[in-house]
Order: sequence, then structure tokens, then C-alpha cells
Amino acid sequence: MALAYEIAAHSAILDVVEGILGPDVLLYSTDFLIKEPRTKNVVTMHQDLAYWGLGEIDGILTAWLALSPATPESGCMDFVKGSHKNTIISHQDSFDELNHLSRGQEIKVDVAEEDKSSGALATGEISRHHGLMIHGSGANISDDRRIGVVMRFLSPHVKKPNNAPDYGVPMRGNCDTGNFTLCDAPKGLIHPEDLLLYEEIRTEQANVMMAGAEGKAEMYR
Repeated sequence: MALAYEIAAHSAILDVVEGILGPDVLLYSTDFLIKEPRTKNVVTMHQDLAYWGLGEIDGILTAWLALSPATPESGCMDFVKGSHKNTIISHQDSFDELNHLSRGQEIKVDVAEEDKSSGALATGEISRHHGLMIHGSGANISDDRRIGVVMRFLSPHVKKPNNAPDYGVPMRGNCDTGNFTLCDAPKGLIHPEDLLLYEEIRTEQANVMMAGAEGKAEMYR
């Protein structure tokens, strides 16, 4: 957790985020996304905001940092240009073991290959996308691991429609709006207090992200 925070707190990344969200920046989550070489795991085409309980908002940004080359061969992301202008589209869950998404969620619309734009990244490059952007990624057919770090940032002025508990780490500006429980940066590499807070956050967010799931739902794999 300390390493994930350290990456998200890098000034070069926060400068880009601030340029989009404004001076008040809250870190919502950070995950490492890894595809092993010569594997069939995919991420089906989906919209992030379909499951986050935040509504159709503009005050959220996903930043994806490549720690190894993300190419079409290694399973880089594909985006549907202009799709962030849509509302939330109906999704369906597959719970496919080869799907990196927790529910195997996928939009109920066929996306033609010619409508996809490759989000290939060299090591150290970063992409950004809106929470309504339709995106996904293919299998890693290369001989190298595809390693990425996905960081979700929020404007603390965003308010959840149902006022459900939610959390974030203040990164820049004034984040004390009362809309989120503000958390401190990690205390160490594997600190007991950090682990307890992690489980609390994971439980609350899983209640939202897995709402209505009919299959065996696991928030993280």
C-alpha cells in the first residue's frame, strides 16, 4: 500500500490530474494490474462508473501508468473515442475466470474493432480517461509481463447520490468537504492500522460495487 501511494503521490502525476480536476484532489483508489505473458486474461469493454455508486459525474479521473510496455500484443487498453459523452449503458455480468473484472462486467453493446482506439503506452507513459469512457483490453500474447498501475482521483466536491460511506486520501488543496471520510497516507509497508482501514474500505466499497450481482462476486482477484 505504501508503494501504491508513493506512485500516486508523484508530483508529475498530480500536476496532470490537477490540470483536469482542479486544485482539490482526492485519491480514491490505486491498484496494480498485471497480465502474465502468454495468458488469455482479458478486460471486457465496460464503463467504470456503472458500478461505483457515484452517478454519471465529471469529477473523477482514471490515470493508468505503464510500468512495462503496454502494447496491442501485451494487452493494452482500447478505448471507444467519444464514448464518455454517453450516459451509463446497461452492463451484463459473466463471472468468467479469464476476465480481470470482478464481475466480468461488459456493456450490452457490441463494439466493432474499427471503433476501438489503441491506448498503447511505453514504460513510464500514462493515459487518462473519464469514468464513462468505454474501454477494455485483450489478452497478453507477448513473452513479457504487462504491468500497470491504475489510479482513480476524485474532486472532493463530488457527492455520492445516496450519501453512502466512502473514503479518499487528500492529495492536494482543500479536500475537507464532508463528502468523504479522509484517510491518512499509509504509515508503513505493511502497518496493522493500514490493513484494518483497508478491510473497512474494501467492505464498504464492495457493498456498492457488487450490488445486484447474481453470481459469486469477489471485488478483487
